[in-house]
Amino acid sequence: MRRLLTALTTAALLAGTALAQPATEAQRAGVTPQPGFGTLHLEAALGSFRLIDGQGRVQVSFEGTVLVSQVQGTVTATGAVRKEFEDAGRAVYHGRGTIVVVGKWRAIQWFGGNMRAVWYGTGLARITGEFDRNQNSGAYWYDNPARRQPWFPNSTITITNPQAQRGNTGVQPRRRPRGGGN
Repeated sequence: MRRLLTALTTAALLAGTALAQPATEAQRAGVTPQPGFGTLHLEAALGSFRLIDGQGRVQVSFEGTVLVSQVQGTVTATGAVRKEFEDAGRAVYHGRGTIVVVGKWRAIQWFGGNMRAVWYGTGLARITGEFDRNQNSGAYWYDNPARRQPWFPNSTITITNPQAQRGNTGVQPRRRPRGGGN
């Protein structure tokens, strides 16, 4: 019995470690990995996000509308997603399916429901949650799903990809001479 428990515990730890990996090979497809890139996961039953001045690869499965702006790269839509509008470097997609953007962009904006996204790259994200019928507002996390953070309902928060480092950054205060000078 003890061996079985040990084996199950080891298997669970290994499975948890596998889930905590950065972007998979499929999630990095078409992108040359760079040291400053991170992996951000987003999911919401209802809400919106805007990915700003980003680069890398974003895969969004959704119901609703996605606006892409100033993309230098490729946009691929699958499922029941159709392009509704395109002009001046912007395109609007609507429906149910998946959009994959690879390259650089000024903005990718989604609003609607049943969204799951993985972004391997760098940039800013502004996310806004809404309560669904089960009073859930959505979640986001970096690399490790055990460290999920809730989307805040009815307010917008700005997060970075990769995750901003908090705490001691190694910056030390400088001593300044006394006497009113700089």
